Amino acid sequence: MPYVDMSDLQKLLALLILKTAPQDLSYSLQYTVRLAVVYVFSGFIVLQTTLAPDDMLAGMVMGLAIQYVFTYAVLRGLNRSARMMQTFSAMLGVGILFNLLSWPVFVVLSDVAATESMKSSMSLLFLLLISWEVLVKAHIFKHALEMKMFSALALSLSLFFISVALSQLLFPGNSTG
Repeated sequence: MPYVDMSDLQKLLALLILKTAPQDLSYSLQYTVRLAVVYVFSGFIVLQTTLAPDDMLAGMVMGLAIQYVFTYAVLRGLNRSARMMQTFSAMLGVGILFNLLSWPVFVVLSDVAATESMKSSMSLLFLLLISWEVLVKAHIFKHALEMKMFSALALSLSLFFISVALSQLLFPGNSTG
């Protein structure tokens, strides 16, 4: 069995353009654990440009824990616990894809030789990526919780702001997202 099934990879890519939903992914603890490993690895790639080496593992574990606890609490609170596996897999899967998409942006932003106009362009691109990620995660919540997009967007923004706030508290002075 491949590390990530190609049909699930296609479903994750389709999730990025809001064409699939979390329930379309495999319902498997093994699959979710694999995605968690790849998520942490992809995060190391991105965080090496923004965090001190000692903070990278803590940053990734914190990001993983925040997403897990938030997703679990919301699903449990709304009596949708049975959807946890696929919802968390969807969150991890899109997190991996957004990590990989943002990696070149972080490389340019951390490059001291990059021009200010290049850094400005990359900052705008990063803002667009963050907005897109918030939208995709709202789409995941919308389907997992069977709610209106506005409510799902509020949950997704909450997850984003909790992640940013905790990363700033735990890693002051580092620019993490």
